[in-house]
Amino acid sequence: MFKISKMPYKNIITNFLKKFHLFITLLLSISGYVVKHATIPRTIAILSSLTFSIYIVNYQPHNYKLAIFYFILVEVFYIGFITLVLKENGFRHWFIKKWGDEHEGYLAYEATLGFIFFHNALSIGYIASTTSGNLLNFFHKELLLVILAILFIFGFIIKIWAAKVVSIDIYYWKDMFLGKKITDFVETGPYKYFNNPMYGIGQIQAYAIAVWYGSKHGLIAALLNQTLIFLFFYFIEKKFIERVYQNNITESVSAD
Repeated sequence: MFKISKMPYKNIITNFLKKFHLFITLLLSISGYVVKHATIPRTIAILSSLTFSIYIVNYQPHNYKLAIFYFILVEVFYIGFITLVLKENGFRHWFIKKWGDEHEGYLAYEATLGFIFFHNALSIGYIASTTSGNLLNFFHKELLLVILAILFIFGFIIKIWAAKVVSIDIYYWKDMFLGKKITDFVETGPYKYFNNPMYGIGQIQAYAIAVWYGSKHGLIAALLNQTLIFLFFYFIEKKFIERVYQNNITESVSAD
């Protein structure tokens, strides 16, 4: 009797731990450290980035000039990198040739993009914190905190939910890197309710952070980042989707 009564409890704990592990894995992966492809160089890169984030937050908390420069630099690298690499005749071909095959080429690309992902998010938060102001100071602070917390959590849930549905490979545009379909087109999860939850609702948390700090510069940074990623979608990614998924045509990067 004792063992039988304990089984459901053990199953609940086991399921919880599995889901928690999946959540942490997704969180780390969308933040720039893809757990399933963890290596010593990637670990050193992410730990160095974390050290850098601690330094600027604690020792350069009001250096808005550094924050603006850092944001612009990262944004140029971010949008420039995905545009130049992932377009139809982009540098994805160079990665393949440089590292010998599609798999190794993709891993090198993914590691680079993950590093940029981390600094992209950090730069937006940093510019908001260093340029804090009186934006929406007429709002009741406790009420504003509740609203912003709800928006942040909602945007975060949508983003991580979307990443889970499409997979981390698609989150890093692996299909675009390879130039071919690697999974079926997703219309489940948040994609049932939003056309582009990853680039749309999934960006709300950046605005929530900027408003909490009362930072106009933070809002501009969040808006600029979202605008640029949508431009990438419309001019680069959408063409790929129409060519490969909607028209059911595949191309092989290794054949180029």
